[in-house]
Amino acid sequence: MLVAELNQRRIPCIATTVTTYGGQLILKEIEGSNSSLQVGALDKPALEELIRQKKIRAIVDATHPYASNITWMAYEQAKALNLPYLRWHRPGLTEKEKESCIQVQDYEAAAKELKSQSGNWLLTTGSNHLEVFCQHTDIKRLMVRVMPFSKVLEKCADLGFSPGQIIAQQGPFSYQMNCLHLQEYNLAGLVTKDSGETGAVGEKLLAARDLNRKVILIQRPPEPAAQKAENMEQFQDFLLLIR
Repeated sequence: MLVAELNQRRIPCIATTVTTYGGQLILKEIEGSNSSLQVGALDKPALEELIRQKKIRAIVDATHPYASNITWMAYEQAKALNLPYLRWHRPGLTEKEKESCIQVQDYEAAAKELKSQSGNWLLTTGSNHLEVFCQHTDIKRLMVRVMPFSKVLEKCADLGFSPGQIIAQQGPFSYQMNCLHLQEYNLAGLVTKDSGETGAVGEKLLAARDLNRKVILIQRPPEPAAQKAENMEQFQDFLLLIR
């Protein structure tokens, strides 16, 4: 959406994604434009080189709310080079919505909390931190819901998950699908991130509430005190700074 807006205004951009799948989602927006796509994770030297080589004039950080490392890296680079920086903000749960959850600070705290709980649980936090849960919890108590990529499934198998413990489907998941998974596998609850409407976290909480299941909620990591936008009008205001 943001790339499409930039192209419409004839502002060339470089869209970066970590995965090939993420890149495929954005390819149709850059075809026939002056924009380009770069696939692969960015560390500090790679980001510095990209900014220097491509003569970047501004940074729009539209990464996932839990991709804390790249967010702070991009912010600090922009600040050091005096470049305009915008954080595309994905609204999360309200304090009232979070009241029914067991709120924890990070993945390790979630894993330790899960260990103290009874029953079998559904992990809906993706594949990147599965090993943390395996270190603190009996793996036989876990169901994992992950993207159906071969590398992800290989990781699950390497960690010791059996095929019957893996739900390999692309989300976001509806209220009905969350209910189905919780009931079908007789689960005591689920672990989730506050990934906002895009991640359908509300549907998870509603399903858990209606089925009287528990929710362990990993809180969002802190973000820089930078300019933010969460709608196109605010994004367009930012674009006035770089014309």
